Parts: sequence; C-alpha cells; structure tokens
Amino acid sequence: MNATRFAAITVLSAAPFVLMGCNGGSQTVTRVPPNVVTDVGWRFNDDDARMTYQAMVDDALFRNWINRWQEQNSGKKPVVIVGPIENKTDDYIDTENFTTEWERELLNSDRVRFVAMKDQRGAVRDERQQGQEWNTPETRKQMRAELGSDIMLIGRITAVKQRSGDDRTMVAAYKVTLELINLESNEKLWIGSHDIKKIVRR
Repeated sequence: MNATRFAAITVLSAAPFVLMGCNGGSQTVTRVPPNVVTDVGWRFNDDDARMTYQAMVDDALFRNWINRWQEQNSGKKPVVIVGPIENKTDDYIDTENFTTEWERELLNSDRVRFVAMKDQRGAVRDERQQGQEWNTPETRKQMRAELGSDIMLIGRITAVKQRSGDDRTMVAAYKVTLELINLESNEKLWIGSHDIKKIVRR
C-alpha cells in the first residue's frame, strides 16, 4: 500500500461519517471509544450496563465467598449458572449486557466455573442428541453427563423517577442487585448492588 492511499484511509477512519437521509438531509455520525460516556437521555443504557458489571465483578471477586466455598468443598471451584434477572422498571433493559460480562470476567479469573444458561442448553442438548446418530463412537458425547451447577445468580433492577412541578427537571435512580444462592441449601452467598442516578434538566 502506497503512502498516499494509507494517508487517505487514515483520514477517513478518523473523520465523522456523513450520511444522506431519505428526505435529502444529512446526519453526522462520529465514532468514539466504547468507554466514552454518551448519555442522550435518562434511560438505562450501555454505559450504565458497563459500569454495573465492572462494579459487580470487583465486588464479587473481592468478597470471601469463593474462599469459603472451597474450604467447605475440598478446594473445588464453585459451578455457577446465570438465572433470571428481573427488570422491575418501565424501561426496556437487556440484562445480558452486564450479566454476560460479569460471567466472562469471573470465568477468566479462573476461580469460578460456569455452565450454560437455561436458554442455551436446548441447542447444546440438540447437538449432543444428533451426535448420537452421526458422530463416530470415539468422539460421541455422553447423554445425561452434564455438569450440575452449585450456585445460581439471580437479580433485579428497580428504578425511582421523580419530576419537578414544572416538569423541567427529572431524576432517575436505578438500582441493580445481584445475588448468588446455593442451589442445594438456598443459602445466600453474596449480594452485590450498584446504584445509578441521572438528572435531566430542560
């Protein structure tokens, strides 16, 4: 690639994109780093999800529940499954935006094991079932040999919204709470929470 062409590509990648709309107008799209906070309203967004999982990961790895589990279970790593995260707000919130990242960080810490979530297991089981017919005997995976989970992650998101009398100011306060529960005893092993508050003025 010659220097002139490389320079042109570099300039284009750094410059805002200008898109032509159907009505003849145009709009400018500027690419920013993913960690730049870009609030355009009061609703729970991807920045809130990122801040939530970062806070929850730090808290979950800082607390002593993993060490206690291993002390009580011959040094074995706890096996966790992600359960339902209840959205009790009026907003649409994709809870996987932070639970998947929470799962990834704890898995990569090599201190916890995870099994597939409920909505993932069906596809895995279908593939294993087909393998009984089509896979060679030496690569065929056993039926009814799944790893059982020890702990389930559940949670909820709540919100309180207040408006001033003239509707010129609005406060939106979100709370995300996650809990780890022993599936055999129902004992709660860890509770983490993260609060987000936004003020919108018109």
